[in-house]
Amino acid sequence: MTIIRDTERPTRGGEDAAAAGGSSAGLPWHTIIPFYSLLARRTTTAVPDAPENPESAARRRPPPRRSKWLDRWGWYEHRAAGAYTTTRQAEVLNLATQRRDARSEGVLFGLNKLSQSLVIIDPFALYGDEIENINVCAIGDIGKGKSSGIKTGFVLRQIAAGRRVVVLDKKRQGASGGEYTPIARELGAASVRFRTGGGGASLNLLDPEIAATGQTGGGVDPAGQNALVAAVLEDTMGRTLSEREYAALNRALRIITDRAAASGTEATAADLAAEMLAPSTHTADGTPVTDFGELWEDEARRWGRDPGLALRRLCDGDLKGLVDQPTSPDVRAALEHPLVHFDVSEMPTKGPALRVIMTVIHTWLANVLAARADHHEQTLLVVEEGWHIAGGSTGQVFHDNMKLSRGLGLSTVSAFHHISDLPAESPARALMKEAGIVLLYGQERYEDAAEAVAMYHLPPGTEETLMNLPKGHCLVKYGSQDPMLVEHVRSSTEQRLTDTDAIIKGEQ
Repeated sequence: MTIIRDTERPTRGGEDAAAAGGSSAGLPWHTIIPFYSLLARRTTTAVPDAPENPESAARRRPPPRRSKWLDRWGWYEHRAAGAYTTTRQAEVLNLATQRRDARSEGVLFGLNKLSQSLVIIDPFALYGDEIENINVCAIGDIGKGKSSGIKTGFVLRQIAAGRRVVVLDKKRQGASGGEYTPIARELGAASVRFRTGGGGASLNLLDPEIAATGQTGGGVDPAGQNALVAAVLEDTMGRTLSEREYAALNRALRIITDRAAASGTEATAADLAAEMLAPSTHTADGTPVTDFGELWEDEARRWGRDPGLALRRLCDGDLKGLVDQPTSPDVRAALEHPLVHFDVSEMPTKGPALRVIMTVIHTWLANVLAARADHHEQTLLVVEEGWHIAGGSTGQVFHDNMKLSRGLGLSTVSAFHHISDLPAESPARALMKEAGIVLLYGQERYEDAAEAVAMYHLPPGTEETLMNLPKGHCLVKYGSQDPMLVEHVRSSTEQRLTDTDAIIKGEQ
């Protein structure tokens, strides 16, 4: 038996002599062992580096039997060929992409495009764990899928989860009314339409549901009639009320409210304007009015002149038939359905009327929910054209009411096109910053994408991501967490109800 010299491994002991042509007979046992190990290593570990036939490379030979004695002596080497794998198995190497959302409760929104896991976007289910503010904000260009995402994830599916949804519908959709009209019709909900000049629903600026000073007794105090009327007057007059004017307003509100309660009627803005222009000298029970003392009482009768004239102009002009009459019965009845559809699509975009009616609705709803705080109702208010509440004193009242969202169980879902369209000190910008859930859709202009990146402190380079997002995709950000790329997924029924392209495509 001839020993073959191993040129790849240093020999041991008598291997040098055997390699010169000697026989294996008479060799010590510790030189025979290396000889067998060489045969084993040469016959089992030789693997071609780059086989010419790919099919033969796929058929791997079974691993050889290992000898525990040879293994102990260290004669086995690592295999030259690596193990076959796939990109799916290799995902485990990137642990950051493998974090799966273990949450099982809440409303599904879509699919995480990185981990392919389902995404829950539900302000009430995420509260306490992921977010502390239950308000939601969606930002993106026209045609990027904001409306379909809101209708799917924050209207239809929320109603299916047992929540109430109130919609302020400003977008006109043909002759049928607002774009939420098909959804309301499908769900059997009434569409409450507001029109300037009368002929539509009205929501009294001085509705008894709105507490005089916001003190509802439920532990949460939204804006009351005093703050709401003052905000409406300031927007109309273009300046803040003076201390004297504010004092005259408060006295007039108290007098007409007490008078209406004594007669079993409902005070209106027209009554308030008349009282401010011609203040009463006695209350309903005949008691003289001496709010400011005998010295200033005569002069105080003139303090409410300018606000009274402004309020009368609103009642005869922009707000005629909207907030100057008792609240329509269909407005109160609308709250009995899970979907409350307030159609304001016929309201003019110029002037204070639209902003005022939106603020009145929000304040009225906040007061109603505060009075029903013991019922623990979960409600979402959807305002797709959020820029209408961007400025003015009424916008500030809207924003102040939103700060009470946790106590009211009221999540406001608002949508905007471009951050750069809004003034730096706008209440809408504050609303965007404070939202617990932000959905960032595609932006075509770099400056708009850069504004979103700066506001939400997104990583550098996210501008390009926002500018290249396809329709129906968005970056979702919870609180201070990093954003995730999500595609909202809709069923065939949801696609039919959320489609707003029928008119532009000429479809019936």
